[in-house]
Amino acid sequence: MNQLQPDEVLSQALRAELVSRVQKASPSRKRRRVRLWLGGGTLAGIGLLGGVGAAAAGYFVMPGSQNVTALSSAVTGTYEGTATVELGAPPEGTTGIEMELTCLTPGFLKIGEAGGGVACSSEDLLAGPQTVRGINVLLPGQDSLTVITGSITRWQITAKYVNQETTDWGVNQDGKTYGMENEKGAPDLIAVMATNMARGYVYRTDLEEADGTAASRTFRSPADALAWQEARGGRSVTIPVYDANGKNVVGEFVIGGGNGQLIEGPR
Repeated sequence: MNQLQPDEVLSQALRAELVSRVQKASPSRKRRRVRLWLGGGTLAGIGLLGGVGAAAAGYFVMPGSQNVTALSSAVTGTYEGTATVELGAPPEGTTGIEMELTCLTPGFLKIGEAGGGVACSSEDLLAGPQTVRGINVLLPGQDSLTVITGSITRWQITAKYVNQETTDWGVNQDGKTYGMENEKGAPDLIAVMATNMARGYVYRTDLEEADGTAASRTFRSPADALAWQEARGGRSVTIPVYDANGKNVVGEFVIGGGNGQLIEGPR
């Protein structure tokens, strides 16, 4: 794996801080209170379109996302407290375990010692059971899932073995790549959900100018970052969303306003 140079580390840290400040300074939609932590595997929350589990969930498989094929029947169970769910021997070709994990009572659910988890409060559960869906990478020799939680926390799980492969990015008539960001990086046109709920793409260069990535490459100190942030003044930035050809505008994407979202791909 390539190691980041000191300047790259600084730029990434500054970018993260800048984006965080802009988002905090801008109005945003009320988000679900169910909290999801990413662990050693990949676990995607409700509301993410495409990305892991896209094919299995019946969504259109966006270029650059993962094509998921079920390799076993689902195992379902309801438990109270910490429990281990036996899944049997994984079929040949298994790369991960697709799951739906549901809070039935308030508490924190952690998937294994190094896995991700989800926390549900009493307020969350007023609307009913809260579910997160995703895929955990299959570990060598793994044939079960252990969910760690409080002794009286009740939860439900549905899990099955799957094979997942990252699809290629699409290439439009102008030779521009389009699709989701993934472990290979970012295409020329990055998949997003516009504020009008239309699916489309933003130019990577537009996104980097809007979210501070381009500016952060010139920063050499926190003072540079603060100066950029102050000049921005906490304003949201709107960039156009295009179709795959990168020419026809289908909507808008707002950086800092919380009204659009990146369509998440595999990492």
